[in-house]
Amino acid sequence: MSDHDATFRRWLVEHRGILIRISRAYAINTVDEEDLRQEILLALWKSLPSFRGDAKPSTWIFQVAINVALSRRRAEGRRPAHDSLEETAEPATDGQGAALQRMEWRAVLRALRKMAPVDRAILLLALEGASQQEIAGVFGISGSHAGVKLHRARRRLLVQLEA
Repeated sequence: MSDHDATFRRWLVEHRGILIRISRAYAINTVDEEDLRQEILLALWKSLPSFRGDAKPSTWIFQVAINVALSRRRAEGRRPAHDSLEETAEPATDGQGAALQRMEWRAVLRALRKMAPVDRAILLLALEGASQQEIAGVFGISGSHAGVKLHRARRRLLVQLEA
């Protein structure tokens, strides 16, 4: 197995959650979600040789995945949103606390799907634990501008959740 193969496989295991969250947030149903995830994987595979290590692998993977999701959305044009939350719910776990956590995630995902694609991307990055500087790097903006965009996106998310 080449270094390229080994790195790709390791990153897929380590950063699987990023791929799942982005494909769920930008897809309209489970079939679309799987197609989007496959497109993201292909783009990651093709672009891995260009990874220079200037950013953390998770940030770079997120950037590639968001670019694929946004490009796909632009190519397909605006389609009416279809809420497939039941089809894409988090895996079932035992306990009342886990059920509450799944319900909260569904509410957040439903709210994210109603937001502008850039706000959605910023919030997903923040949920992944990205710093303001990392968010700035993904979008090619200053750290302070990223902070302002993140603050505004969080406010809009709260409005969506309260609706």
